[in-house]
Amino acid sequence: MPENLRVLRRKREIVGEIRQITRAMKLVSAAKLKRALNWRDAAHEYDTALEETLAVVAAHAGEIEHPFLVERPVERVGLLLVAGDKGLCGAFNASIISAARRWVRGIGARVNTVTVGTRSAEMARRARLHVVREFPAINERERGTDAQEIARYVMGMFERDEVQQVHACYARFLSRINNEPDVRQILPVPLPEPEADAQPHIFEPSAPELAQKLIPQYVVARVFEVLLSSAASEHSARLMAMTAATENAEEMIGDLTRGINRARQANITRDLLDIAAGADALGQRA
Repeated sequence: MPENLRVLRRKREIVGEIRQITRAMKLVSAAKLKRALNWRDAAHEYDTALEETLAVVAAHAGEIEHPFLVERPVERVGLLLVAGDKGLCGAFNASIISAARRWVRGIGARVNTVTVGTRSAEMARRARLHVVREFPAINERERGTDAQEIARYVMGMFERDEVQQVHACYARFLSRINNEPDVRQILPVPLPEPEADAQPHIFEPSAPELAQKLIPQYVVARVFEVLLSSAASEHSARLMAMTAATENAEEMIGDLTRGINRARQANITRDLLDIAAGADALGQRA
């Protein structure tokens, strides 16, 4: 077998193996995206319902006093940086860290960064952000517990006046093919505006007591939704990357197959020419 034909066939085998890997990863990402979307949608519904409930309570509680509502002069800001914990997801991680750097440059205050995921911590250090705490990526089986631990930490930072604001930088899920980096305020809690024509309610316990219990839950719910939205966006980005990689591999296999066919045809043509030349030489001798 001619050397160039052997090389082309070996390349096609290698690309075929890569296609099998990217196709398998595409299927895994699709399954993980489906689960992540179910969790994210459920968390969003809970967050929305809690926000509506808090708005009703606020309308009847009068002036609510809670440490998570206090606006203070801003000297230091907490940034919860949530990125993907793995690679092979295109520019997903790079876009988040770029958004974080732009936001930090424009905030006009010192920033304490709390990272979620190993990639997030690595990128934050490379970007020279001041990292005060690193959390591992949330575990699918213990995602609620992980979210509560992260939320408790940032609430503690705010309560101890280590920071006067807390924001989350993450990838906001828009659709299966689209997400965008976003920075969302977590603390102080942006209390929902009470409805002007709110109907009278009877509260047990009283509205002020209920507000004291709901506000910390609302912070946890917002952190949880941020984490789940980021996870769904990561799986979506990886699904698109693996889909593109599979299509590129298939296109490359087609190009290599055509190259192999052309090489074989050239070899056959060359062999026929050699046979014809040999026959002609024998005829001339005769």
